[in-house]
Amino acid sequence: MKWHNGRPFVADDVIWNIQHALDPATGSSMIGLMKGYMLNDVTVNGEETIEIWDANALEKVDDHTVRFNLKTPQLAVPEHLFHYPMHILDPEEGGTFGVGSNGTGPFELVEADVGIKATLNARKDYWGEGPYLDVLQFIDLGSEGAARVGALASKQVDGLREVDLDSIDLLQRIPHVDIYEVATAQTGVARTQVDQEPFTDPRVRKAMRLAVDPKHVLEIAYRNRGLPAEHHHVCPIHPEYAELPFMERDVEAAKALLAEAGHPDGIEVGIACKPDPSWELQAVQAMVDQWKDAGIKVNIDVMPAASFWEVWDKVPFGFTEWTHRPLGVMVLALAYRSGVPWNESHYSNPEFDALLTEAEGLADVEARRQKLAEIEALMQEDGPIVQPLWRGVFAAFDKRVKGFRKHPTDYIFGEELAIEP
Repeated sequence: MKWHNGRPFVADDVIWNIQHALDPATGSSMIGLMKGYMLNDVTVNGEETIEIWDANALEKVDDHTVRFNLKTPQLAVPEHLFHYPMHILDPEEGGTFGVGSNGTGPFELVEADVGIKATLNARKDYWGEGPYLDVLQFIDLGSEGAARVGALASKQVDGLREVDLDSIDLLQRIPHVDIYEVATAQTGVARTQVDQEPFTDPRVRKAMRLAVDPKHVLEIAYRNRGLPAEHHHVCPIHPEYAELPFMERDVEAAKALLAEAGHPDGIEVGIACKPDPSWELQAVQAMVDQWKDAGIKVNIDVMPAASFWEVWDKVPFGFTEWTHRPLGVMVLALAYRSGVPWNESHYSNPEFDALLTEAEGLADVEARRQKLAEIEALMQEDGPIVQPLWRGVFAAFDKRVKGFRKHPTDYIFGEELAIEP
């Protein structure tokens, strides 16, 4: 492997990138994935922070070999290094990224205009196979489904990497278009912040789960093109998923829990969400209607997507889209481990953290499933989320495009794409 400027890509580059990702100042979500086996909690000048657990944790064996010496066993190091925020950046550029940045891949970024388009030119000196395109261009068509379908129908674009359900019927009528579908662990969660009233009481959080029927929300918001979720953020397609008795809707039990928590007349809260993709708002509206029956009044604050993503981890109650991860332990580590950057709920449970670290160290899937059963049950009882559904995802491309495959995390492998003349 070589950098675009011809410099060899070596072990020192790898070590620098891992250290950069695990530096608290960077704020990377990689901390959530790797904290259990690569980091220690420490106090520096009276402030709580983290540091790499041992000076020899990242060991340079030779110029092309790095050995990870872990604090605890971890089965998912390859998946962690494939996590989309784990870009390889040039240490000589200080970890910045933009037009003209040095890289190791088959394309180089030559234009980036947020909200309009990004253009990547093929490298003729790429060390691997491909690329087969001269230029790869991503165009922001906005969130209006009809405009996106129209652009593909009129061949202004060659594909839509993500398609909403409302557009499927239209796309199926276009003769030069292929539709791709894949089952995923993509989802959305109505997450509370457990340090904000009234969500500090786990009985309130569980009441909100019991007041919702995920099967009904899936039907209303996603036309049953997915699976009902079970409020613990582990999907049936994950290898270590443990099947528990389904958490059915029980309005009377929800009311009883609220009364025990000191809210006999119910509660009133607000939830922040985005209007697009449309299934998110439809899911929120369906849950709001169901919460009413338990005395839970929820006011919806619909925010433009750009505004929502500025505050997604700050609002006391919000509906957040989470993408697919190949292992159940991964999203649990990213979203619910104590003190990690993407823990939007501020959930902090030592029992959960200990079980998760144990599960991450079990390569045997059946042994790991037993730990996940404990974690799933704990999330249903104590966790910070109401999770209504898992969703299938779709893409649509012109039949002339070859080599495309719909990835469950929406990755685009540009070096595999080609256009038929």
